[in-house]
Amino acid sequence: MRDIHNNIITASSLIPNVTSATRLGAPVDRRGFNAVEYVVLVGTNGDALSATIRFDLKIETSENATSWTPVTNPKLIQGASASATGVFLSLDAAAKTATQYRVGLLSDARYSRVSITVVGTHTNGTPIGVVAVLSHASVKPLV
Repeated sequence: MRDIHNNIITASSLIPNVTSATRLGAPVDRRGFNAVEYVVLVGTNGDALSATIRFDLKIETSENATSWTPVTNPKLIQGASASATGVFLSLDAAAKTATQYRVGLLSDARYSRVSITVVGTHTNGTPIGVVAVLSHASVKPLV
């Protein structure tokens, strides 16, 4: 019988925290795994969100965990569409908060992360966290 518990590893990219300033996720090392899925957890917005007061989320990749490039090719993102600047999610309305989003990355880059750019002034902030789920291991993960 196949189970999911022994066939994935999770890693925190962005610890859940009230976000009112730009945040860069911790690098997720994909070595030994062929797939990564990001789960973005969003709490209730603390400020009125709009086109001018929002959070823009991007997936960025790197070969050395130092130089980062946003993923702009929509074919490399699953579950969302990346813009020309790499934004796969704009939290710009209350209806987009208090929920979760899943986005998969199709890339050979060893490292990836999610970054959050704050647009406008956020006085109270919004809770946001990101967890990476690594799967399709070359060798079965240790339990």
